[in-house]
Amino acid sequence: MANDRSSSEYYEYGTVDTAPEADGYFTNAISLKNKKVAQVYFSLRGTGTITVTLQFKCPGDAAWSDYDTYTEAGRKLIEGGAGGVQWRAGVKQGDRTDGSMTFGFDWGE
Repeated sequence: MANDRSSSEYYEYGTVDTAPEADGYFTNAISLKNKKVAQVYFSLRGTGTITVTLQFKCPGDAAWSDYDTYTEAGRKLIEGGAGGVQWRAGVKQGDRTDGSMTFGFDWGE
């Protein structure tokens, strides 16, 4: 298999089942303000020895900042539609040993 991304009007997901290369493997970035929602859910599901890193980037930032890391299935509410703040989730190089994890964001109207 190969790492993959999937997107729709209401979600942005990534699946990692192969060790990522130097840049890691991340979802496409989302902005709550652009989605016109005040909250979005971050979820992680699957099994294996994988660490998923949730990151954010504020306007004017040159690089992504780590928000938190996750190793077990779960679901978390992300609140705040601050203008221009972007979120993404992914697996950095060296953070996958085995298994497959699907992670990302979903939201409603």
